[in-house]
Amino acid sequence: MPMILLKLIVTAAIIVAAAELAKRSLWLGALLVSLPLVSILSMTWLYLDSRDSERVGAYAREILYLVPLSLVFFLPFVAEPRTHWPYWVNLGCGLALLAAVVSVAGYWRGG
Repeated sequence: MPMILLKLIVTAAIIVAAAELAKRSLWLGALLVSLPLVSILSMTWLYLDSRDSERVGAYAREILYLVPLSLVFFLPFVAEPRTHWPYWVNLGCGLALLAAVVSVAGYWRGG
């Protein structure tokens, strides 16, 4: 149980730091978030829990496959100056696009 608490604290601290940094500098906040922080953290937690480098490598391959697909999530936000949609509409559209692309990719991949 103490390891789960450590994971929660470290992960939450990084997310809060990124949000706070974005308040001061959009570019620095975006830079921090554009780093594969979730991947780094989850791969580290997976390795510490399993000590299995092969499993971490397979996990990294799956992440690498999905990262380009996940970029469609940002399209509604990038288009916002033209659409003038509110945040929640952009978020919903981004999530719908992401779900559609990942579903199609999973179908074609056989997963």
